[in-house]
Amino acid sequence: MSFLLSELATRFDLRLKGLPEAKIWAVASLQDAGKGDISFCTGHRHLSELEGTKATAVILHPDIFEQYQGNALLSENPHLAFARIARLLYPERRKPAGIHPSSIVHAEAFIHETASVAENVIIEKSVNIAAGCEIGAGSFLGEDTVIGEDTVLKNNTTIHHETVVGRNCILHSGCVIGSEGFGHAREGDHWLPIPQLGKVVIGNDVRIGANTTIDRGALGDTLIGNGVKIDNLVHIAHNVCIGDDTAIAACTGIAGSTNIGKRCTLAGQVGVVDNISICDDAHFTGQTAIRSDITVPGIYSAGILLEETRSWLKNATRFKQLNSLFKQVRDLSKKQD
Repeated sequence: MSFLLSELATRFDLRLKGLPEAKIWAVASLQDAGKGDISFCTGHRHLSELEGTKATAVILHPDIFEQYQGNALLSENPHLAFARIARLLYPERRKPAGIHPSSIVHAEAFIHETASVAENVIIEKSVNIAAGCEIGAGSFLGEDTVIGEDTVLKNNTTIHHETVVGRNCILHSGCVIGSEGFGHAREGDHWLPIPQLGKVVIGNDVRIGANTTIDRGALGDTLIGNGVKIDNLVHIAHNVCIGDDTAIAACTGIAGSTNIGKRCTLAGQVGVVDNISICDDAHFTGQTAIRSDITVPGIYSAGILLEETRSWLKNATRFKQLNSLFKQVRDLSKKQD
C-alpha cells in the first residue's frame, strides 16, 4: 500500500512542501529512513538528525520547515500527524470469524457470528461477545462477562465473572481483569478475607497493557473510563475510578477506592495511596508518590534526584538531620526576637 504525498496532505489537512507525486509506503525514524519512508521531527533538538535523513518526506512543525530542503508535510503537531499516517499505512489485521474447535464454549453463551475465537479459549455461561470481537488463544471469560463490539483480547487474557468491557478496546496478553480485590479484616492475629462483590466496568476505546491487573470492587464497581490508556505491569485495586482519557505508564500501582480524574497522566512507577481524589488534568512524573488529594490541575513531582553515589550518601545523611537543624534555626530565631 502506498500513497502520494499530495494524497496524505489532503487526507490529513497538512500543508505540502516539495514534490506532490513523491510516493510513501512506510514509516521510519529519521536515522533509519530511506526511499519511500516518511518520518517526523518535533523540534530543534533533532535538527542534526533531520539534516542527515534519507527519508522521502518528513513531517515538520512550521517553525522549522525552512531549515529542511526536502519534501515535507507541515503540522502544528508532527507526532500526531505521524501517528495518523502510520495507522493508515499499517491497518490492523483482523482474524477470520469463527470458533476454533479446541475452545470450550458454554451452551448459554452468545458469540456474534462475526466474532473470532482462537484455540483453547474457555467461555463460561451467559458470556456475551459482540460483533467483530477477537478472542486470543488460551483466554478465559468468566460467567456473565460482556465484551463490546470490535474489542480484541490478545492471547492468554483472563476476564473474571461479570466484567463489562466496552467497544473498540484492546487487552494485551497476560492481563487479568476482575480478580479478587485485596480486602481483609483483622481477626485477632489473623486476617479474614472480605467477599469482593463488585465488578470491573471498562469503557470504550480503552487499551490495557500486558500483565496488568484490575481488581473487581468490594461492594461497588471498579470503573475505567472511555479512552483510558494503561501500560504493561500496572496494578489497579478494588473500587478505583479512572476518568476518561487518562494515561498510566508501566509499573504504576493505584490503591483501593481512589478516584483519578479525566485527562491525567501518571508516568512510570507512580504510587497512589488509597481513598484519595485526584482532579482532572493532573500530571505526575516518574516515581512520584501521591499521598493526599490533588485539587489543582498541574504537573507534580516527588523523590530525590539522581546524583553520584558519594554525594547522594552525604545528602541522604543530612536529610535525616533536617528536623534537628530546623529546631536549631527556630531557637536561634526566637533568641534574636
